[in-house]
Amino acid sequence: MEIVRRRRAIGETMNVSPLARKAKNQKLNDEQNTDRISNLPDAVLQHILTLLETKDAVKTSTLSKRWQYLWMSITDLVFMEDGPDKRKKRVQFMNFVERVLVLRDSSDLTLFVLSCDVLNDASRINAWISAAVMHKVQVLSIGLSSDENSRCNSEEPIVLPHCLFTSESLTYFYLESFVLLKVPSSIRFSSLKTLKIRFAIFPDDCSMQRLFSGVPVLEDLTLDACCWWNVRSVCISAPMLKTLTIYETVDSLDQDDCQFLIFGISLKYFYYGGALRNEYFFYKTSSLMKAVIYLGGKDSIEKGKRQREVSYRVHKLLRGLSLVKELAITPYIIEGLSYAEELLAHLPVFCNLTCLKFIGEPMNFASGALGNIIQKLPCVNSLIFNVGIFLSPYCEEGEWKLDPVAPCFSTHLKSITIREFGGTKGELHVVNFLLESALILERLVISCSLDKFSGGVGRQKEVHDQLMLSRRSRTCAIEFS
Repeated sequence: MEIVRRRRAIGETMNVSPLARKAKNQKLNDEQNTDRISNLPDAVLQHILTLLETKDAVKTSTLSKRWQYLWMSITDLVFMEDGPDKRKKRVQFMNFVERVLVLRDSSDLTLFVLSCDVLNDASRINAWISAAVMHKVQVLSIGLSSDENSRCNSEEPIVLPHCLFTSESLTYFYLESFVLLKVPSSIRFSSLKTLKIRFAIFPDDCSMQRLFSGVPVLEDLTLDACCWWNVRSVCISAPMLKTLTIYETVDSLDQDDCQFLIFGISLKYFYYGGALRNEYFFYKTSSLMKAVIYLGGKDSIEKGKRQREVSYRVHKLLRGLSLVKELAITPYIIEGLSYAEELLAHLPVFCNLTCLKFIGEPMNFASGALGNIIQKLPCVNSLIFNVGIFLSPYCEEGEWKLDPVAPCFSTHLKSITIREFGGTKGELHVVNFLLESALILERLVISCSLDKFSGGVGRQKEVHDQLMLSRRSRTCAIEFS
């Protein structure tokens, strides 16, 4: 029946008189030539303009009278001074920003992004930021630098407008500053939930303390490669803080030696990446769910003879995170502890930890401190080696084992995941030991490295069959991929 109906429709179309067909084609052409976009409601058109770059949105004012003023109500403004010839276009950029802010109407802003060099225009830049705050901006991103080829070359601090630090509308604030930054004596971000600070240089302890004391509802804080040369101590005690991320410059030759006191009443997630140039002390972290410690900069630490200092700082950091439920660390954390062997007997017990993940590089099972760490994990049920495992060459031919075997191997450990597996004799020695020691293991997952593992599916089956014989837990499934 459907075919019949289609054929009838085609026949009726073909039987239309030439005059009727001409009228129909004319109607179709008129519809195609109609500017349907311009007939959309203002709110829809302004949303479309928001998806364009600000300079392109402004250009639409020349399309027709319908478009002449639409851009003046867009809620997102993005001004980026970039490109290889930005110095030549400096005046053009500055005038464009000023023109847009002057001509724009009084409606509120959702997003304001400004990235430029300060040079001698601090007062103009502050006026722009003030204008954004006056328009009740919710998301603010500011990137400032004093020179495109250097950092920290300005002795005079940048003083951002006071109204910024008392904004009631701001919920997200990203600040990237290659210059010395001074904050006002009074700070109150009543609505700020996310604060990300990158490359900032603070002149003293008081500036930092005022900043972290004026964020009562802050939930997410990121400190990325900031300079702490002038700061001796920082106290972070935002009562609503859930996520804290700290990146340090790994290859910096300058010593920071700043002490961070972190009160994690509501803290759920902590990430650290760097070479522990500063000390971290945690208090009241019973709510902490997950922590990631990415200790790097091995070459700079060893060349700078900071091994024992790093070992003590690792120990303090681990003690502060001992209540965490999921922990990811680089193997260098284990090696770092071995720099001060007297600390191994005093490692904290991770009584809540259920998952331990090794990231960043392969885990050397010959590391003496590894056994000490695993002994302190009474409830861990999952071990993940994200970048593989290995044994130092001098251990591969000889006998090796974690002695004594940690209690969790017989009471809680149910899952082991090993990625980047190469199938070497040392790796197989470790895996056989794990299978022999884990009495209630339910699942072993091995992901083979395409670069290291040779022999294809046939070799995988051979290794699989060999490992099946080593299981103490007869219900353990061994999966290869």
